[in-house]
Amino acid sequence: MLLVGALLVFLFSAGPVILSFIGSIVPDQAIFSYPPNWFEFGINFDNYRYIFTGQLPEVYQAEGASRSMISDAARQVPRALLNSMIVSGTVALINLVLGGPAAYAYARLRFRGRRLTFMGLIMAPLVPAVALIVPYYLLVQQFGLLGTKLSMVLIHSIMTLPFTTLILSVFFGRIPDELEDAAKVDGCTPFQAFIRIFVPLIRPSLLATGLFAFMLSYAEFMFAHALGGSADSRLLPVVMTALARNTDVSWGLLNASIFIAVVPSLLLVIVVWRFVVEGLLAGSVKG
Repeated sequence: MLLVGALLVFLFSAGPVILSFIGSIVPDQAIFSYPPNWFEFGINFDNYRYIFTGQLPEVYQAEGASRSMISDAARQVPRALLNSMIVSGTVALINLVLGGPAAYAYARLRFRGRRLTFMGLIMAPLVPAVALIVPYYLLVQQFGLLGTKLSMVLIHSIMTLPFTTLILSVFFGRIPDELEDAAKVDGCTPFQAFIRIFVPLIRPSLLATGLFAFMLSYAEFMFAHALGGSADSRLLPVVMTALARNTDVSWGLLNASIFIAVVPSLLLVIVVWRFVVEGLLAGSVKG
C-alpha cells in the first residue's frame, strides 16, 4: 500500500514533466491522435534545435508549409533561462549571506528593539505584493535600474529575506545553549561562534532555505513582468507566459520550452536535496 501511495505521488509530481518531454519530441498530429499512439510518427528533437539554434524543424522546411506555428518567443527561452538562473542564484546567495547572520542575531542575541523589528520582519510579507508594484516601480525607475537584472535581484531578495530569517531563526534557536557557552569559554566572539559552531550544525537547513529562496525567485512573475526590460534582461516566467498566450504556437514547441524551463530547477533540487538529506541523516546519528 505504501508503494502504491508513493507511485501515485510520483505520477502526480513527475507526470506533467514526463508528458511535456514526450510532447516535445513527437509531432503535433501524434499528440492529438486518438486512440493515443504517440510514437507512430517517430521522435525528433527539431523543436529543441530551433529553440537553441534557430534552425526550422524539417516539417516547416518543405515548400508551401505553413510556418505560422513557429513562435519567435521560443528563441528567447535560452537567454531568459540564463537570466533567471543568474538572478535566482544571486538571490539565494544573498539570502544565505544576510539571512543567516540576521536569523542568528534574532535567535541568540539580546538587543534593543529585537522583538519589534522581528515582528516587523514577519509582518512585511503579509502586505499584498500587488500593492507594492507602483512604489517599487517608481523606486527602481528613480535609481535608473528599470529593466535590469540588478533590480530583480533587489526586489526578489526583499521578498524572500523575511522568510529566510524567520525559518533559520527557528533552527538557530533549537541549538543547545551549552554549545554557545563552550564557545564563549574558548574565547569565541559571537561572530566566530556563528561561523565555527552554528553554521556547520544547521548546514542542511541553510541549503534547503537557500534552495527555497532560489525557487521563489525563479518562479516569480508579477515583478519580473512589471519591471522587466528588453529581451536581453527578460526573465523566464515572462517569456514562458508570452509563449503560452500565443495561440498559434505549436504544441511541440511549447512543450519543449516548458521542459527546458523545468529541468534546470529539477537538477538543482536533486543535487542540493541530496546534501540536505545526507546532512540530516548524519545529524541524527550520535557518534
